[in-house]
Amino acid sequence: MGLTWKDAGATALAGANVAVYAAFLSGAQMPVVRTVGGTAATIVLLGLLGGCALGRGDLGARPRSPAILLYTVVARVLGVVALLSTAMVLVTASELALATLFIATMALWLGARVRNATTRACS
Repeated sequence: MGLTWKDAGATALAGANVAVYAAFLSGAQMPVVRTVGGTAATIVLLGLLGGCALGRGDLGARPRSPAILLYTVVARVLGVVALLSTAMVLVTASELALATLFIATMALWLGARVRNATTRACS
């Protein structure tokens, strides 16, 4: 399929996620990233915008190659990890859960970009 404007937008949002997490790690005193919960909420919001709003909606289309099936399983597992990490952050304010959320979100972004660059969209 190749990369599109949606990939560029998702990449910009992923860059914003990196900036937010880096600001949190450096102890920046900005209102959004001052706390673990605020940082997590920002990462989730940016991830939703980049992954859902700018995502490619043909994963359910047929036919599926083994590579797409593998990608689908990995993406779902990462999505569950991100969801559980978000819940952990909100309940415990754990920095480890925040790191897990950040890593899962970035892995989802990277996987989607690789998939878009190497596959064709189903008609």
